[in-house]
Amino acid sequence: MEIFYILNHWHWWALATLLLAAELLSPSAWFLALALSALATGLVTWVMPELAGLVQLGIFLLLAAISVPYSLIRLRKRSAARTASHHSTD
Repeated sequence: MEIFYILNHWHWWALATLLLAAELLSPSAWFLALALSALATGLVTWVMPELAGLVQLGIFLLLAAISVPYSLIRLRKRSAARTASHHSTD
């Protein structure tokens, strides 16, 4: 459990960078949502560096739980709109 006590903003920003790279290699949108969650957690940790690692992890999980379903819903709506416009032009 000691690993959770040494997290700082650079760790979150590195994770966000890795998740953005994964987004470039995959056709899904949820890596982007996770990357934005990690970036936001890094910003919170930068502003409040005294936060415990488990609190930081909780913030990340909360943001991820909100952003991933939101991004998937938006992706489905966009895909449905493209399909509807594609069928209307035929």
